[in-house]
Amino acid sequence: MDGVLVFSEDAWFAVYNETLVHFGHPPVPRADFDAIYGNGAAADRDLYMPERTVDEIEAAYARLFEQHLGEIRPNPEAREVLEELRRRGIRTSVATNTTAPLARRVLALHGLLPLLDATASADEAGAGKPDPAVVRLAAERVGAPLGECLFVGDSRFDAQAAAAAPVRFVGLGHGDGERIERLGELLAFVADVSLR
Repeated sequence: MDGVLVFSEDAWFAVYNETLVHFGHPPVPRADFDAIYGNGAAADRDLYMPERTVDEIEAAYARLFEQHLGEIRPNPEAREVLEELRRRGIRTSVATNTTAPLARRVLALHGLLPLLDATASADEAGAGKPDPAVVRLAAERVGAPLGECLFVGDSRFDAQAAAAAPVRFVGLGHGDGERIERLGELLAFVADVSLR
């Protein structure tokens, strides 16, 4: 979701630092945040808030994120790509470390939720990326065998989760393997693979 369908890095940077301050920790510089962005609340806890539970951190994220929803920008190609994938009969699911209620809220806010067949969040799967659980749950929710799935992600955590699942991975502006630079390029890419 984040970095592929919507651009929320600035919002998450603010929320992350507000969470740290809320729990009595100093904020981190952007470079430190960028190095860990997308690795999930459990990793956030382990790195910077070891005295807190994952539930406490996720609750703070959800509460503080409300103030930053306006900073999230949809990928301008997301709607068209999702509509075309649906037209082609390709089922789609989001695999995100964002909690399920917040993920659905963000997707609905930008009109993307109705264009997806399913969503899968780390809190539902029991672990966030780079653990493969959320990727496997996303595949299960659209009834697709892992060997028929294609996972588009924008981070090393996405690539690691895909490899562990295992599913085919295409990096959006990321990685040395199969890669696209714009989401719209996915349409030409999936024309060459058999996804059902």
